[in-house]
Amino acid sequence: MQTDVILHQDCVQGMLSLPKESVNVVVTSPPYNLNIKYGKYQDDIPRDSYLKWLGDVFSAVKHCLKDNGHFFLNMGYSNIDPWVGMDVANVARSQFILQNNFTWVKSIYVDEKTHGHFKPINSGRFANPTWEHLFHFTKTGLVPCDKLAMGVPYEWDCNTDNTGRIRGRLVKKMGFKNWRDFDKNATANQREELDNTMAEKITNKPEKPGVHCRGNTWYVPYDTISDRKKHRGTHPATFPKRLVDLCVLFSGVKQGVVLDPFMGSGTTAVSAKSLGLEYIGFDIDADYIRFAEDRIRAEVLHKFIEEVL
Repeated sequence: MQTDVILHQDCVQGMLSLPKESVNVVVTSPPYNLNIKYGKYQDDIPRDSYLKWLGDVFSAVKHCLKDNGHFFLNMGYSNIDPWVGMDVANVARSQFILQNNFTWVKSIYVDEKTHGHFKPINSGRFANPTWEHLFHFTKTGLVPCDKLAMGVPYEWDCNTDNTGRIRGRLVKKMGFKNWRDFDKNATANQREELDNTMAEKITNKPEKPGVHCRGNTWYVPYDTISDRKKHRGTHPATFPKRLVDLCVLFSGVKQGVVLDPFMGSGTTAVSAKSLGLEYIGFDIDADYIRFAEDRIRAEVLHKFIEEVL
């Protein structure tokens, strides 16, 4: 199977031509059927036709995805059609298990300050959409993940040190109410016993990671850019590389193939290469493919320079 390639081909036919169970991770964002102006794709087909087509896409994903593989599906939210993301997820539900349901937050108001970016709308009825769906599907719902690969550092060192809790449990086993009771009433022999037991416990205690699970709400803002065409090409709907990075890291896959059926501007491929994985992609727009290949070459060169230096 050829990897590190974007094929100018319909993704359903392309994925079905791949060997069965040959892909480790799928990360993609299909057209939302919201009349977005793509180059070669008409984004306003009847709802039934749209959902049936995505059902065929998901069947092809299931064909090439490993049994322990991960399928991350990003779907936008729109006030015009607020059900589209859930309707699409329900189509995938017939073939996959929803193992995790993430929310991609693009902009949020915290501590009297707005962080991130969103496209404002002029409406007296609707709030500005500042988030999107990110569904994590697997074939069984039992696939292990690496939550700490994209974990968040603890703010206080004491959160990683449970020595006090161990000591408290030990003094209770010795018949004391708590540490204060022990500190006030313990004999010299009891103190020596506690010291020896604590030393043994700490020596044999596995080191606790310095990070904790990020949770299922991911704040990933778009990068601020001065030239949209230079950084994103002519593709009208892109997602940040950091979002794909988090998906791949969360999967725990360290080597293998990342696939995007709708490669677009190449973000999934760029992420895969930066993380040391291979990629396969499909797109029906040759202009998008040319732009994506230029981005990927630049990423490979950048990574090579970093490794050399």
